[in-house]
Amino acid sequence: MHDPTKLLVQPGEVILNKYQVLSFLGAGRYGQVFQVRNRNLGKISALKIVVVDDPDRHKAVVEAQAQSLCGHDHVVEIRTADVFDGSVLIEMEFIEGGSLGDRLAREFVPVMDCVSYLKQVLYALEHAHARGIVHRDIKPGNIMLAPNRAKLSDFGTAMHPSSGVKVIDEFYLPHASPETANGDGFSALSDVFAAGLTLMRSVNNMAAWGHIITDDGAWQDHVVNGTIPDLVGVSEHVPPALKRVLRTACAPDRAQRFQSAMAFRQALERLTIVRRWTRLTLDEWGCEHGGRDEAVRYLGGPKPRIEYLVNGRRKQEFCKVHATERDARRDLERIVAQTTLASTSKKVRTSRAA
Repeated sequence: MHDPTKLLVQPGEVILNKYQVLSFLGAGRYGQVFQVRNRNLGKISALKIVVVDDPDRHKAVVEAQAQSLCGHDHVVEIRTADVFDGSVLIEMEFIEGGSLGDRLAREFVPVMDCVSYLKQVLYALEHAHARGIVHRDIKPGNIMLAPNRAKLSDFGTAMHPSSGVKVIDEFYLPHASPETANGDGFSALSDVFAAGLTLMRSVNNMAAWGHIITDDGAWQDHVVNGTIPDLVGVSEHVPPALKRVLRTACAPDRAQRFQSAMAFRQALERLTIVRRWTRLTLDEWGCEHGGRDEAVRYLGGPKPRIEYLVNGRRKQEFCKVHATERDARRDLERIVAQTTLASTSKKVRTSRAA
């Protein structure tokens, strides 16, 4: 295993007389990624360097996967693979926007955006699963945000379950389905579980694991028991209908889970999200809806209250006084959850008309 704190190459270095290293982009358990210039093609690329026991075999499997997956709108393009100094170099398209993990660490990501990204990733998984490939490493850091679309990246731990062919033995344990963690193997349903947990973390704006993954390893029992989703939970601002979809995607019993990436995507498509609520501060959420600016706010004081504003005008049906700050803040997020989807926004219009 490589030391992620030590760079495998340095900016300015030229590799294979082909790649000029421009900058370090990030590191994971299985390798490091650099922005490079392909001097032969005159293109900027992302170059992943993976230290493996058998570079030639690793390269062959990566190339086979790339050939199978190439050309899909929601899969990061793999341009070529090379062997260098006991490592495999995987050249991929460079995406300026970074990953969903990067965005979660940088800013609040609205539910509408999270759902849109996951629907696109599920298209990519449908494409991979139809070719017998299981990703095994679905997480926010492997969802790249290109202009106008999300792309699934890093098939470096992928495998072909029917033949047993895989790049490496390791996989991303925190997102592993319970059957996988218990040694029952990988399938498309393993990726469905991981995609569900990825969406759950995303709508919670959970870039890192925080207190959940601890040094004592107790969290691994939750992986085996399928209770990691229970530890993560779902924030109050998430609509109930989406919570139900997440429960199905992350069901510990694979028979109770969505039975394909397509079924998961279709369940998300049945949710019509109409308000792109953004948490502006701890006390205020805002969105634009129907050409009007809307906001819901917590106002403190002896009598904590919530007010809902449309173009600066208060909507009395949502403006309430509460006994405690906790009750008021829960009501704020409940209002956001209730008004995010089209089915609940109809109630809002009816209430206004009254």
